[in-house]
Amino acid sequence: MMNIDLSRFLDQTTASLHFDETLELDSIEVNGRKIIFTESINVVGDIYKVEGSDYLSGKVHFKYIENCARCLKEFTQEVSTVLSGKLIEKSQTKDFDDEDEDAIYYEDSSIDLRDLVINTIILSIPMKGLCSEDCKGLCSKCGKNLNEGNCDCVIEDVDPRLAKLKEFFK
Repeated sequence: MMNIDLSRFLDQTTASLHFDETLELDSIEVNGRKIIFTESINVVGDIYKVEGSDYLSGKVHFKYIENCARCLKEFTQEVSTVLSGKLIEKSQTKDFDDEDEDAIYYEDSSIDLRDLVINTIILSIPMKGLCSEDCKGLCSKCGKNLNEGNCDCVIEDVDPRLAKLKEFFK
């Protein structure tokens, strides 16, 4: 759990509240991919008031290991992403639109950021993990990693719709 005590902020003892928390998480599954975290997830931010409303803004920083979608080589990725939203007390949810994407709900003067941080991490991980943007992947015939050099395979890319036409010209 990543509970942050809001009581000093809510009773206006302090104008803003700074937090620096860590979340211990071994791994998560994202779109069938296993993401393994190499260190603690760092969450730093502030809670503040603007025109009578309470807001949270911060950064989530993490490192993870996964396999490249093209060459299957294991690689490490470092990500920093933004965490933000409007704080709303759960007992007052009737007054607000349930579809508010930026809403962060709290109750009993504390907020648990764990689920919000995990959702933010999931949204910040690319759809396809690549070791580098110019990864050449594996040979479709022999399976050699083409980043380590070319193979001797001859690959004829023929559109199956035009295969008969190719045979005609032979």
